[in-house]
Amino acid sequence: MISEEYLKRMQDMLKEEYPAYLASLEQPHQRGFRYNLLKTDEEEIFNLTGFAKRPSPFASNGFLLEDEKAVGAMWQHAAGLIYLQEPSASAAVTVLDPRPGMKILDLCAAPGSKSTEIAERMGNEGLLVCNEIDPKRCQILRENIERYGCANVMVLNEDPRNIARDFAGYFDMVLVDAPCSGEGMFRKHEKAVENWSLENVLACARRQKHILASAYACLKKCGRMVYSTCTFSREENEENMVWFKTEYPDIKIQHVDAAFGRHGFDLGNNTAECLRIFPMEGGDGHFICLLKKEGEEEGTRLPLLESDAIPKEAGQFLKEHKVSYPYLYVHQDKVYGGTYPLITAGHCHLIRHQVLLGTMKNHRFEPSHAMYLSSFCTPVPSVEITEQQADAYMHGMTINEKAQKGECAVCVRGHCIGYAKSDGTILKNKYPKAQRLQ
Repeated sequence: MISEEYLKRMQDMLKEEYPAYLASLEQPHQRGFRYNLLKTDEEEIFNLTGFAKRPSPFASNGFLLEDEKAVGAMWQHAAGLIYLQEPSASAAVTVLDPRPGMKILDLCAAPGSKSTEIAERMGNEGLLVCNEIDPKRCQILRENIERYGCANVMVLNEDPRNIARDFAGYFDMVLVDAPCSGEGMFRKHEKAVENWSLENVLACARRQKHILASAYACLKKCGRMVYSTCTFSREENEENMVWFKTEYPDIKIQHVDAAFGRHGFDLGNNTAECLRIFPMEGGDGHFICLLKKEGEEEGTRLPLLESDAIPKEAGQFLKEHKVSYPYLYVHQDKVYGGTYPLITAGHCHLIRHQVLLGTMKNHRFEPSHAMYLSSFCTPVPSVEITEQQADAYMHGMTINEKAQKGECAVCVRGHCIGYAKSDGTILKNKYPKAQRLQ
């Protein structure tokens, strides 16, 4: 049951549009997906999936889903060709407009929908740092980054204040998709309805201020920031932007020329230039504000990590399987590769630095699932299996299929979904146990 206090607040906010909002709550949650610009294109993805082509207004590679198909169990999802995402949730990255070669921070990144969207627009050029403070959610973030094949992403599990300390003035762009009261999630999550209270709204607004302060410290002068939430309250949205501009006078709200949403509420300080998306407009509910930190362009530099020597077994494996990255890093028997110099994360808790290629175990190099899913470099040899075999593979089963002996990429219609170890006639399954279908 939705709180009467909440409904009264929405009625005061929306006025004559309030009945349309109430009617929207009776409609089902809109499902959607993006196809991965790093791995496929529009023509191929619709040939591979058979989905109806219903474009989303919120992202150029976003589309609506019109059926209840279990997309998460499809091989196309396992291959990182598609990412399930509520359509309007992609709007924040569209507004941010990331480009190849930039240094970008996604400060509150789990589960990774916006991180993967940023990464695909960077084209594996530049550096994306994704952070999640909650350890369990951070592991989900890592899995999504790896499945999507991102080769230039650093994943952190840290308090934003510590990132502000170690990455001060470092980033060209910062995305703050702030944890919020989730009023826009009422159609999707029953818990969002159950957990709503004015006290929680105000607590979220206070927490968001602390996160914004850290984001400001990370952003270099002349850098751009997007602040977004999936809630409707003024306290968490326009009021926080008024506070932010007052606290940091060199922050300016920018005009956004978007084909979606509506103006924010005018509370002074240019907050009418913010964007709002209500359920009546095709999305569950989002607030987006584009900001710029004024001043002459400058940025800090961070030192590189000191790498151990590459074990000869690892070097030989990578050479034989034609795995080549511009940068390599070895630490505690783990070998990493990336498309950006492997910089230090300071004292922050580093979960993953670009692509984990594999681990040394008993003088033997054991490759990683992430290496095979990478969009930058897929190892050889490979074996092609059918879609029916792919389902068995994702369930952890052994596959009867001839292949070259040793480790090989397992592919469906030319796209890698993992790897196996072959004895010539049987593929021993190496699909991660934690990700297998039940």
